[in-house]
Amino acid sequence: MHNKFLNLFLAVGTVCLLSACKKNLDLKPLDNIDASKAYLKVQDLTDALYSVYAGNDNDTRIYNGSILADEVKLSDENRGQGQFQFKWQYNSSSTPAGLGQQYSMIDQIHRVLDAAPGIVAATPAEENTKKRIQSEMIALRGIAYYELLINFMPQGYDANALAVPLVLKSELLQKPARNTVGEIMTQIEADLATGRGEPLIPNAPTDPLRLSQAAIAAYQARAALLKKDWDKAITYSNDAVTLSGKTLSKADFPAYWTDDNESETILKYRNSTSPVGLWRDTNGDIFFEPADKLKNLFDKANDIRYTTYFTGIPGDDTSFVKKYPGSARGPRINDLKMIRLAEMYLIRAEAYAEKEQLGNAATNINALRAARITGYTDVAFASKDIAISQILTERYKELCFEGFRFFDLKRRNLSIDRNLSDSRSTSWQNLAANSNLFALPIPATEFSGNPNMVQNPGY
Repeated sequence: MHNKFLNLFLAVGTVCLLSACKKNLDLKPLDNIDASKAYLKVQDLTDALYSVYAGNDNDTRIYNGSILADEVKLSDENRGQGQFQFKWQYNSSSTPAGLGQQYSMIDQIHRVLDAAPGIVAATPAEENTKKRIQSEMIALRGIAYYELLINFMPQGYDANALAVPLVLKSELLQKPARNTVGEIMTQIEADLATGRGEPLIPNAPTDPLRLSQAAIAAYQARAALLKKDWDKAITYSNDAVTLSGKTLSKADFPAYWTDDNESETILKYRNSTSPVGLWRDTNGDIFFEPADKLKNLFDKANDIRYTTYFTGIPGDDTSFVKKYPGSARGPRINDLKMIRLAEMYLIRAEAYAEKEQLGNAATNINALRAARITGYTDVAFASKDIAISQILTERYKELCFEGFRFFDLKRRNLSIDRNLSDSRSTSWQNLAANSNLFALPIPATEFSGNPNMVQNPGY
């Protein structure tokens, strides 16, 4: 982690050199970043907030959620792209997920939080802006820790297992040890609660590029689902649905993925590219096709998701991911859907099923399916096991290529089981539920500057 903070220091230091730190540069220690020069007014805090949001994309999670699980199959045109991940051959030197993105984001948050009290607002409106930014930053810290937790914790939910270091201040040379899953979760819950307690953060996602109360509630629901706190998962997912003011819409669904409407968006990331590049080259070569196992679950004639998510090449049996087809901003540009309404219905359904409130679980699944499938007939669940199985399948279908599948199987302590047609070899067809590979390896670079870091088992 030392190297990650060093890189961040150099980047911030360069900004400092190019702006407010020109004067008296030779009198300042070279390892000191003077926040009083970087943040002088409330507008500087606003700019810093947008910079934090710019680092809060989920490209890596989308990739890992698909490639490590059973959402894709190897294409004949794959030239090695992503094969270490797909074949579960990663290690600490070729880790599919790093710590740098989130810890850089966390460090930037701490710099802003340290500087904010010393900035004098010129007007009451600026004071409100400052207060909102501070609460928003704390909530974003909770989101960053959630992303770290789901990657590096072991499968299931063991509060005493090792997670990631809990860093609560910006300090270049700190060498933190790993905290437990429970300690990180406590911080996530506290940070998100701070955001929910800030009345200056609006309820509905009128600007879906920034956190709303609905979006924060959605992250609270995700955290509660991971922790298996079913009551809170129901409460928070219900809050997210209610506060968002959104409704499920079949009519708007295809255009939703071309960014022509925000019918189900609770939070999004303004992307300059499209996730389609994770599976397909700019020359048209396809690295990964949608898995046969996944496609075969859909009612191809009546489920609008099938034609929205997948497409084929005329005269060829090759198919590819169509879920991010481009937008008015470009043929390979799409916003990332960080949180959307359908996920909240699925969280609510799963939590109700775990509490054996099967009628409520079915109500949520039926509402989602009715908004996707023409001529759909409501179902009832005969048992908790049947309900959970169908809900996980519905998550697999609805949320494919959005970064959930690997982490869903991990939190449920389930194996990954691919069709042979998708894996092409029995060597990487199945990953046992107890495999150490579900807890991703700490990158090897983290050990060069931090003697207190320890690796996950098996790497």
